[in-house]
Parts: sequence; C-alpha cells; structure tokens
Amino acid sequence: MPRYSAQVYYNSREGHSLTPIYPKISLVERYIQQWPDMTADVAEIVVLKERRRNQMPVIHGYYDWVDGKLKLDKSKPAFIHNVLYGLGD
Repeated sequence: MPRYSAQVYYNSREGHSLTPIYPKISLVERYIQQWPDMTADVAEIVVLKERRRNQMPVIHGYYDWVDGKLKLDKSKPAFIHNVLYGLGD
C-alpha cells in the first residue's frame, strides 16, 4: 500500500514544512487543513510517494492550495522532475 507525505512551500518565508506520512493523499490534505494560519501563505505543495525501504521517495505530484483543498498542477509533470532529481527506479 503506498504512503504519502508532503513538503509545503510558502510565499512569505524561506524553507518548507513537512507533513507526517499517511496512507492516502486525502489524509495529507486533512492534516494541512488543520494548520491555523498556513492556508493563505502556501506557494506550492509537493506530494511525495514512499517507495521501498531505504530508498528516497518519489514526487507524486505538484499541488496548489485552492479553497482549502489540494489541486493537482498538471503543468508540472512529476515524472520529468523525478528523472531530473535522480529519483527514478
């Protein structure tokens, strides 16, 4: 069963936040919804998919935060970024 986490990047500050690992993307979304002042400041959310043990996770997709929900940004294909970052199998 795949497991997902996310890196949340902000507009007004450097760095990013990490979410815990969940079995569904909807649970990652629910976790982010609980952050009190974060939702207005999100620049981008990168959802990561866990692979086998002792391997780096792969980028599952780039998401925008729209009306309190994750919305896939189809203009940034995750496959190409995984290849560029050396995360392919």
